[in-house]
Amino acid sequence: MSMWLGSFPQGHSGATVGAIILYCVVTLAVLNSRFADAAGLKPCASENQSELSLGDGNARFPFTLEAYNGLVLEDVVDESGEPRGLDLIRRAPTGSSALANNQHKTGIVKLGEIHWWYFPKDAWNGKTINKTSEGQDHDNSKRSTAVYLSLTTCSKPNFDKSDSGHVPALPQLEVYISTSESLQRPGPGGDSRSQSKVNAEDGYMRIATQVQGDVYVGVAAPNNSDYSGSYSYEIAASVDGYYHNVDDEDDFLHFLDTDMKAALLTTKNLTDLSSPNTSSWLNMTPRYTIFVSSFNDTAISGLHRSYCALDRHAQIGKDGVEVSMTTRGMKPKEQFFITGLNRSSVYTAILAMDGNSTRPKNGSVGGGGKVWKPLKFTTKADENCALLFDLSFCSDVAYAVPSRPSIKSGDLGLIYDEYAAAMYKNFSYSLDQIQCDAPSESRFSLAVGCDDCGRAYKQWLCAVTIPRCTDFSSTDKFLQVRNAGQKFINGSSLSGNDPLLQSPVTNQSRNSLIDSQVRPGPYKEVLPCQDVCYNLAMSCPAALGFSCPDGNWLNASYGTRSEDIITCNYPGGGELPERRARFVPVSLDEFVCTGYRMDLFLGAAMLRRSQLCDPEPLAAL
Repeated sequence: MSMWLGSFPQGHSGATVGAIILYCVVTLAVLNSRFADAAGLKPCASENQSELSLGDGNARFPFTLEAYNGLVLEDVVDESGEPRGLDLIRRAPTGSSALANNQHKTGIVKLGEIHWWYFPKDAWNGKTINKTSEGQDHDNSKRSTAVYLSLTTCSKPNFDKSDSGHVPALPQLEVYISTSESLQRPGPGGDSRSQSKVNAEDGYMRIATQVQGDVYVGVAAPNNSDYSGSYSYEIAASVDGYYHNVDDEDDFLHFLDTDMKAALLTTKNLTDLSSPNTSSWLNMTPRYTIFVSSFNDTAISGLHRSYCALDRHAQIGKDGVEVSMTTRGMKPKEQFFITGLNRSSVYTAILAMDGNSTRPKNGSVGGGGKVWKPLKFTTKADENCALLFDLSFCSDVAYAVPSRPSIKSGDLGLIYDEYAAAMYKNFSYSLDQIQCDAPSESRFSLAVGCDDCGRAYKQWLCAVTIPRCTDFSSTDKFLQVRNAGQKFINGSSLSGNDPLLQSPVTNQSRNSLIDSQVRPGPYKEVLPCQDVCYNLAMSCPAALGFSCPDGNWLNASYGTRSEDIITCNYPGGGELPERRARFVPVSLDEFVCTGYRMDLFLGAAMLRRSQLCDPEPLAAL
């Protein structure tokens, strides 16, 4: 057990004064305990690890140790292991504040000034500051352990030359670390042989060091003529792991899509769908949050890696985002729907975790939160593409679709989803005629079955009936112009001799429902991926006659995947999928038979009846 006491006069009477103070401390602690017992009160466990505890813990000093900033007293045991009482062991560093294990402290430091902190060995040498553990090692001074020190900058000084048109990089806080008793106030000008220096980067600093004694820390704010004021910050030390955390490597946040005023993002898969804890993931309170700011917002420039800065200064914080869990893509993930954005604007989104997801803030390992690397996205310019997700039937749809401002999001979802569901119901009548449960020698395939065919058809159906929409003004070469024959939302239209009006590929949408009920005007489509069609053709029996187009019709109807960006649309959203074998048929003719034949004209399927098919007609896409 150790405690901090205020400074007292030095000299030959120091021992006498020290004994008097020690006697008073012990007497107060015992009286405090007796008064509590007389009142029938139970002593409360302190959350502050720097509070004094005597004996078996029933007598507790009523003031926190941090209130005394002069001497350190510690329990001492003799050679037989018996307690010998309190001894004065050292003087606490002058002008320094103590850090406790997994407890963050806050500070405000002005430009040109420095703060000093220290992390006493009592926090890690096998006992707590509060209470001496039984059977402790008698040679604590020779132990060593890793100490994890972290700092986050929560606010920054003011920039004084805003009329210059250029904002220089934010000068970052400097952290000096010493483990030498001879250098208890490390900082600029200190002995470089006895201290290490680490600069914060984007508002975050961490360092791990192996120590055998106290750790001394200096937090310095460098002078800078362009700025004035002060920094606020959090600092923490731990022997268990970093209290504040940053992940600069993992692409944990995925961009799905935007419209003119909103964005949709998700985490990557949190677990496998077959995992026994999947249901607990879906039912739990979302553990991640997200911060969004304009790319040019200066409030968080230089502070992107600091949780406390993002929490205070991001334009859109955790309370301004609609967060939910989803199994889209067949695996659970967290989903973020961000609204209130501006058109044609660039934003930065930063994924974060409050605390360690189970126990936030002080007293827990990693309680200072975690931040992932920023993700940049741009909102759309046109108002005829709207984000659509969480549909009942086409549940994999999570992107912007052709729309118009007068149609509400819920109504738009019903138009598309109910149409696709009706189309699938018609298809199921034909699939029911296939002998799915026949013996292996009679089945249409030993590799796939009717369930595989149904899934492949649903994925293809949703992709072609609910196309992915983007701005008509976009110049990306993988996009396909659609519905050029209609007027724009503002009432204007293309000139009568425009080539886009002459081709059936560009003059209309691939789904006539869009032109008749939605009427979005001209837009560009991110085409479904070619393997969505190939997967359908290879997963279903030849009796259904599914085939894919080739040549120019294939390129006008389907896109190809890219390893770096989204160049075609596929089930499950927008994140780049794992690489998979491409479904390339040896001959497209082998998928044409006497049953239903799928002609892909403009990327739409025409299911035609033959004499072998069910008499119920199937509508054309």
